Amino acid sequence: MKTMLSVVNLMPSNKAQIDVFKRGIKAEILANDQNPLPILVQLKMAEKTISEILKDDEIDEHFLNEYLLYDKDEKVVVNGATLTKSETGVKYDFDACGDQVYNDLVKEMNDLKEKLKERETYLKTIPSEGTVCPINGNYINRAVKSSKTKVIVRL
Repeated sequence: MKTMLSVVNLMPSNKAQIDVFKRGIKAEILANDQNPLPILVQLKMAEKTISEILKDDEIDEHFLNEYLLYDKDEKVVVNGATLTKSETGVKYDFDACGDQVYNDLVKEMNDLKEKLKERETYLKTIPSEGTVCPINGNYINRAVKSSKTKVIVRL
């Protein structure tokens, strides 16, 4: 009987296998005369599935409990991957400090961010031939735009 974990076990389990698997998938996608869009959607579904599994708090705790069974002074290596325990997602609430100096700096930074955003908007709209800056008289150019066109999958 197939279980969900047996499907996971079909996936690569070390770096070399990841590379071979990726190259194989790429070759098949590029050589295939069929519509590749269903493959794209299936890959995105797999990515979302794995992401959701790895974000689950119960599963995370289960992994941690298993890890803690090992000697904490030795590295835990599984399929060539080194596992370590680490504190993640550390956050501090500086607003709770009541520090006026900190609050003033935050306000200054937010004001500067807003001014920077306004300037960036202006620099995007400069004519393609450029213009003279009304503030300092220097010649300035429009911001250079770069992008990549992709197919976006919304699940």
